[in-house]
Amino acid sequence: MFTEVLAKEKSSNLLNRILKIIFTLINKFLASIFMKQLIFLVLLVTNGFGFSQTSEPNEFKDKYEEFDYYAQPNKKNELSRYFRSHINTELLDAVKFKNDDTNKQRVFLSFRLSSKGNPIGITVNTPYSELNTNIIEAFKNYNIERFNIPKKNRLNTYVLQIVSTENGKTIVNCSTHIIYDRFPVFEGCEYIKGSLNMKPCINRLLESHVVKNISHTEIMNAKVIGFIRLEPKFIINKEGNIEQIKSKAPTENLRKELNRIMAFFPKAITPPTRNGKPTNLFYNGFVGLQIDSNGKKYEDDLLKSKDSLLKPDNELALHFKKHLSEKEINNITFFKKSKRITISFSIDKKGRIIDVESNGYNVKMNNRLIQIFKKFPFEKLNIKSTNVLTQYSYNVISKIGSRNIIECNDQPNTFIMAIFNKKCAKSKSRGALKKCFSENVSDILNIEFDNDMRHKTKLKGDIRTFTTFQVNALGEIENVKVRAPNPYIANEIEKILNAIPNVLKPAYFNGKAVKMPFTLPVRFRVGENKPEDPYKGLSKMRN
Repeated sequence: MFTEVLAKEKSSNLLNRILKIIFTLINKFLASIFMKQLIFLVLLVTNGFGFSQTSEPNEFKDKYEEFDYYAQPNKKNELSRYFRSHINTELLDAVKFKNDDTNKQRVFLSFRLSSKGNPIGITVNTPYSELNTNIIEAFKNYNIERFNIPKKNRLNTYVLQIVSTENGKTIVNCSTHIIYDRFPVFEGCEYIKGSLNMKPCINRLLESHVVKNISHTEIMNAKVIGFIRLEPKFIINKEGNIEQIKSKAPTENLRKELNRIMAFFPKAITPPTRNGKPTNLFYNGFVGLQIDSNGKKYEDDLLKSKDSLLKPDNELALHFKKHLSEKEINNITFFKKSKRITISFSIDKKGRIIDVESNGYNVKMNNRLIQIFKKFPFEKLNIKSTNVLTQYSYNVISKIGSRNIIECNDQPNTFIMAIFNKKCAKSKSRGALKKCFSENVSDILNIEFDNDMRHKTKLKGDIRTFTTFQVNALGEIENVKVRAPNPYIANEIEKILNAIPNVLKPAYFNGKAVKMPFTLPVRFRVGENKPEDPYKGLSKMRN
């Protein structure tokens, strides 16, 4: 009995061992197939991620290449589709870019964030206010949460590309990802909480650094006094160090001195960043210094070093000294950038002085100077010939350091503005000559302006434009620049002015043909879009 049981038990154990071996072989076989599939899937997934990601370059060719790397502009992305359907894309056809480099022909929208995380300070970098407003209003209706900004911070400036060019055509080509730039942080500016206040803080540090370290010897050798403008220009690199310094200053030696000083400007605590990563930042600073002398000798030496036709002891200068007290002279105020006060006037056909003006800051003192000038005998002004179209001028007072000194030219400076045509040449006064030039340009704009341009804008009422141009020494109109809310209007004005033939005569200063700038504010009145309601109401030109 026991033997039978033992035999059955052995038989059962053998069967179990056989089955166990079979199951083990089956499991290994299945496991090998599964692992092959798993390895294949892992490789497939790894290759997929590897294809979509690229390593960041160590150096970018320029800021535009860096921008494209992070922003990845795409004319087919969601933001491009949105702007294409929410702005007047017809305006883009007339947009002109200043730079001929197609890589730089772009329109950017930038903004900051408020303490509540809302966009503020939204700006667009075109000279056309109608287009800018169109883009800004569309942006305000876009949900910025879609940008998935990783870290909202008031220290960041956020930038989106909206427009670029392709094959000579301006197109909507928006950023796929938003760019967020941050200024470097220098010691002394750690407390700043908003990007708007960071640059002024850095400028204050620059000013303090320059004041403490600039060589007084170099200032004295440069023979400068009063207000001087210094412009430190440099790159703040990824480590926060200053490099590639190319500053501007009134003299070459001061420029070198400013470069020397900036070379040991303290390293930034935190470097500039783009999308959270260190970047290079070109910085253009400004430092205004008031250089005052420590004594009379320095100012006397400065006066002696002047190479000028102005004299403090000719008859006209002595006349003003006779009628002006020392207190009056010292209290005379100048316009911010001016260091001279002049008396200008015209002479009518009867040889009488008319239209006398003074360019001082104080109206009461200007009138005082004019009255004193009128008391000076005409025959002593040393005017060799008279012309009703000429503007004559004498320097009266100069600012040298802390001093206001009387110094005058022996002979007047003479200026005749450009003469548009033969009719203008017959003008009987300088004022009439100016008016004639203005009216001729206005008439040409009225005649040549395409009235159908009204259909290119949605603006109504007064459309104000501002144009600057020059009449060069050959009488050619050049360097036409137009600021207008609508690019079509700006282009139309520019085209008309560039087509004007040479004027009859260019401007002359002291008998020599010179280039003369003009400003031309033009206002168009636009009502309902009716054919019988043309643009009109051109304003007068100022020169």
